[in-house]
Amino acid sequence: MIDDDREWLENGSRPGSVLRPEIANSWRRSRLSGVSPDTVAILPGDAPLDSKIARVAVPVLSSMAEVLIGANTSLLLSAPDGTMLWRWDEDSRLSALLDRNSAVVGTRWSEDVVGTNGLGTSLETAQAITIHGSEHFAEALHPFTCAGAAIRHPITRRVAGTLSVTSLNQDASPLMAATLLKLVREVEEQLYGASTLRERELLHHFLAERRRADSAVVVVNGDTVIANKAGAKLGIDHRSLWNQVAAGRVRTAEVVLERSEEISWRAIEHAGSVVGLVIVADPPADDSPAAASPGGLTIAPRTPHWSDLPARLRSVSRGSDRFLVTGESGVGKRTLVQETFGSSGPLPELDGAEAEEVGSRQWLAVARELLTRTVEDPAEPALLLSHLESLTLGASRSLGRILDGLPRSGGALRVIATWTPTGVEAGPALQSVLDRFASEPFEVPPLRRRPQDITGRLVDQGATMPVLSPAAVDLVERHPWPGNHRQLEEFRRWIGNQRRPVLDVADLPARWSRDAARAGLTAIQAAEADAISASLSAHDGNKAATAAELGISRSSLYRKMREFHLT
Repeated sequence: MIDDDREWLENGSRPGSVLRPEIANSWRRSRLSGVSPDTVAILPGDAPLDSKIARVAVPVLSSMAEVLIGANTSLLLSAPDGTMLWRWDEDSRLSALLDRNSAVVGTRWSEDVVGTNGLGTSLETAQAITIHGSEHFAEALHPFTCAGAAIRHPITRRVAGTLSVTSLNQDASPLMAATLLKLVREVEEQLYGASTLRERELLHHFLAERRRADSAVVVVNGDTVIANKAGAKLGIDHRSLWNQVAAGRVRTAEVVLERSEEISWRAIEHAGSVVGLVIVADPPADDSPAAASPGGLTIAPRTPHWSDLPARLRSVSRGSDRFLVTGESGVGKRTLVQETFGSSGPLPELDGAEAEEVGSRQWLAVARELLTRTVEDPAEPALLLSHLESLTLGASRSLGRILDGLPRSGGALRVIATWTPTGVEAGPALQSVLDRFASEPFEVPPLRRRPQDITGRLVDQGATMPVLSPAAVDLVERHPWPGNHRQLEEFRRWIGNQRRPVLDVADLPARWSRDAARAGLTAIQAAEADAISASLSAHDGNKAATAAELGISRSSLYRKMREFHLT
């Protein structure tokens, strides 16, 4: 570092006129974060190449890197936390120097770790910036010139990552910044192309509302929030809001506006269900916490109860002779079918999960006999084909041929099937079976979208059952319940075995509180939060020792603790 510059930074005096204001501000932040100008800290981070920004950006950047051939530069891509995900080099000398300074995939280059640098400073400011030689905070980086810019998701406008074009000082070109911005635009366009149709629909509604009104505008669904500056100040808890409406149609009568003179809303609907909400409000009068406090909008719960589902299933399946019911594992698809259509007695069932055990040939023979009898004899009850996802490729093809050979009825429901999506795209054989059922299947909503069913199974279950405190009930409702009903029943048995009359949050599994508080974190952030939490426990809450072990400054530790809800 230049001696004069070191002196003003250490003594708190004003910087020399040569130093740009954005660089001076970056140096101050670096100093406050505990970064040393004499060394480049090596802090590992998570560098998943299957993250969305890596999946989208790396192919784009690899194909366009040819525009940099002959410029003796490197391209560096980072995740939103500054972890380097990918690096492209043309010049072997530059590559060796970057390796020597630990500028490698998997290391953290955020400003609070390394100090002023192209990746980290553009991430910190969310602005494009070029760092020339001695403008870097760490002396080891003075031989480099780095242009950095944030990559913003075109729908949410959140920073999805950062990109830097880096060269040695003697090879730096005034075109570096322009080239960088071109690359960033290409990646952002590709991100837009990779966005889901639902995300694009939300953006369409946001832009349309913003053009019509000079007000606070927020558009939300379960995964996405789009807001203008005034909308961000409303402080609406979008996750809590969306959890109340995600599984059912919202009606105007069910909406409670605490500031009805200021806030209006409308639902974005698709295929009869609510896929998003548009909230429009007069902006707060000032920037005070009270004006921006959450709670300006509440919606009376109208998520479906289990008791609502039979009528819904009966309604949507009317007119179909074959119908498909889908949903996550454990949501009760088979139980729902039996409750809906087995009023005069349980429906006969053929379980696809048994095909491997009894042998596909025997299973298919039984399937042919049962399906033929069910379709040809109206007196026979409808047949339930469960767990279609368990069938092998050959069995799926054979079942499809059996279904093709059966006569079609005049609309009376004869065959009902259940299928659990596995997260992997259905193969052609299974897809061909699914296509032989009604085009719009009925999805049983997961338990996390039916909080009243959760509390209904846990609250007021008799004098012998412990009671959940209000805070515990809130935590239970916000739990993701990946195992759905099976997990809920196991948890209910666990409650019944407790000897305390009232169970509070501290009595529930400790991980539940962390999961609920960090529901919005990325995989990288969650891993960081786990590491910080484990280190704090190992050091009995000593933050200085924790920061030293993790290799970060105490100010960075405090910031991350607030960000990850570890306070």
